[in-house]
Amino acid sequence: MKNKVIDHLALARRIRAAGCPIHIEEDDAESTCNPSDGLTIRQFGGVTESTAIDCSGGTAFIIYVVISINVPHFAISAFGLKVPWINDSFLWLEDPREIGGSSDYYRFGIKDLPDFERGRVLNHRADEQRPYSTGTSLKGCLLGISFDPIPVQFSHGDMIPGLLVVFDQSLREYRSPVELWADRNCAQPRARRKVRLFDRRDPVARS
Repeated sequence: MKNKVIDHLALARRIRAAGCPIHIEEDDAESTCNPSDGLTIRQFGGVTESTAIDCSGGTAFIIYVVISINVPHFAISAFGLKVPWINDSFLWLEDPREIGGSSDYYRFGIKDLPDFERGRVLNHRADEQRPYSTGTSLKGCLLGISFDPIPVQFSHGDMIPGLLVVFDQSLREYRSPVELWADRNCAQPRARRKVRLFDRRDPVARS
């Protein structure tokens, strides 16, 4: 456990050093975040499963995590993601049941990216009216997109440090470093590729 804390601290410092103004409890005088033991967030799966995918003009994010709740009556109001570049256009994919479609699959709507069955996705677990009890664990993936591309300093196969934020029903923040594998294969030019990311007005999945 001690080594894990040190690794997370090193990742957070890398994100700050890259220009992302994040709070680091160990380094800052005052803490604006809840204690880390209130919520445990860890990644799972292979190195290449949690990814930041270059999609010719934007970035798709797939993050596999387990969120373990260690406090009573905890509800998730929102998720956030910080990466080492300006990512103001970032948004999470919407729940397919909330956007008027008949499908139960989350879709990026981008060629070569897979669909995700709703039961595997955590995006819709952000519901402040749905409290969880102590000991509950949520396992799945978070799916997001952005108009901002991966900076050129991150080559294909590099590990990108990030910071996943979970907001509770009182908008308190629980933060945990994550690492994302940089995938630039999707952006490689192909003879048949006609549609680029965000060529369509609405990049959110629809049936």
